[in-house]
Amino acid sequence: MNKDKWSARFQSIKEHLDFLYLPEDDDLDDLFESEEHPGGAEGSGSASSSMGSGESQGSAESSTSAEDGQRSAEPSTNAGGGQRSAGPLTNAGGGQGSAGPTTNAGDGQGNAGAQTNGQDSQGNADKWTISSDRVERRRITAVFSDDEEPERELTMEELLARNNRRRWMVRGLIAALILLAAGGFYMYNRLHTFNDYIISRSIENTMTSGTQYEAVGKYLYRYNSDGVSCVTKKNEVQWSITYSMQAPIVDVCGTTMVIAEQQGTQVYVVNEDGLLGSFTCLLPILKVRVSNQGVVAVVLQDDDVTWIRLYDAAGESIANDKTTISDSGYPLDIDLSPNGEKMVVSYLGITEGVMTSNVVFYDFGSGGDAASDYEVSRETFSGSAVPQVFFTDNTTAAAIADDGFAVFKGSTPTKTAEVSFSEEIVSCFYDDDRIGFLFSDTTGENEYRMELYNYNGKQKVSAGIDAEFDEIKMENGQILMYTSSSCSVFTKSGRLRYASAYEKEIVGIFYFKEFRRYLVITSDSFDRIRIC
Repeated sequence: MNKDKWSARFQSIKEHLDFLYLPEDDDLDDLFESEEHPGGAEGSGSASSSMGSGESQGSAESSTSAEDGQRSAEPSTNAGGGQRSAGPLTNAGGGQGSAGPTTNAGDGQGNAGAQTNGQDSQGNADKWTISSDRVERRRITAVFSDDEEPERELTMEELLARNNRRRWMVRGLIAALILLAAGGFYMYNRLHTFNDYIISRSIENTMTSGTQYEAVGKYLYRYNSDGVSCVTKKNEVQWSITYSMQAPIVDVCGTTMVIAEQQGTQVYVVNEDGLLGSFTCLLPILKVRVSNQGVVAVVLQDDDVTWIRLYDAAGESIANDKTTISDSGYPLDIDLSPNGEKMVVSYLGITEGVMTSNVVFYDFGSGGDAASDYEVSRETFSGSAVPQVFFTDNTTAAAIADDGFAVFKGSTPTKTAEVSFSEEIVSCFYDDDRIGFLFSDTTGENEYRMELYNYNGKQKVSAGIDAEFDEIKMENGQILMYTSSSCSVFTKSGRLRYASAYEKEIVGIFYFKEFRRYLVITSDSFDRIRIC
């Protein structure tokens, strides 16, 4: 076979194989020094398949001989320079097996395809055999064009880097899915209005009718005419104090609470650890306020004179002030700063036949040493009554008038904001961040209109709402409204979060910053509910 035919067949094989070992180009030139394969040497393999019964050699064409036993089969091609058979061979004599199906019964050599005979002489085998030290085999992983290079194997560092990239891609995908699910759940929880509840825990409550509760930190102060106690949300008693009062009134600042007998004389001061002190006043008590430090302010009635007196928790007198209608006016309300150093009083009087309110600030600390009677500032509201005043912290206070409100700030309190209303205030509620008002809805679309303001006087919310309530309060960022048979919860954005009737008589409802969970105290149980 000439070189051109060999090259054409090799190219055909190369195009159909993914992996092939080839000699270098220089070796191929040596391989094809002769254009044709020499075929007459003694002992060389023929290009046909034959079967012989006597002594004979394989021919290059198909033939049958009865005497010599020669049979040719078909042309065959040797694919390499060494000895390689092209098919199965059975050799029954002393000769070498051929590359095609052959039976040799004599001493001759029977060949079925082109092969190299290794007996008496090598013939032209040297031209076909390439020495192993001259052949360099290489692995072809794919069929490339002339300008492409085979893919190289990756190093361990590159494999690790690729695995790390894949790992981070998977982690990123998982994180994105988690964020998507969390965002969806957050929006659902934020925007959905819940109308049902599940009682997850109910504990028996055996207190008498008329018992009231105040939330203080993680505890509840429970009080009635027979005493006061501190209980947990599971109705576990931490401490208990007994007394006898006809009409107890209370005030809470931080974790400190004062209990006094209205129109009576008894005063008790408690905190989470128990009793801080108790004392008895000489005159009937009208109002009582307490600071977080245990300082108590008491408004006392004495015929035509009203006294405002300050005591410590043990009953030691700190300061006092005598007021009359004709002089300073009647004290409508009073409050103490959390540290107990400042006091604000709302006085109602008559000036030239016109109703006038004066909001007066006193400083019993170092700031009021140089002031007359400790008075450090005063604000007059002509034509208005100011029935409520309170501190939100040691330097911020608010005064609620019947037609608006004002905010006072600073170590020497001065008015920093004022808002007026043209409508009658139905109710007022507040915490340390917001102050809220309910008005009757004049549009007829809702029962009430709720407005929320910050302590800079800026309106944050105005929303129509429909809810029945006997009590309203702002607690831990939520607005709780309830009657004895139903409750509603609003967010600070004015959105209705929960509304439902309740199966028992409600005494109080509390929110302790637990996810969708509230404590409902009834006349016979402590119910921990989850809204749904």
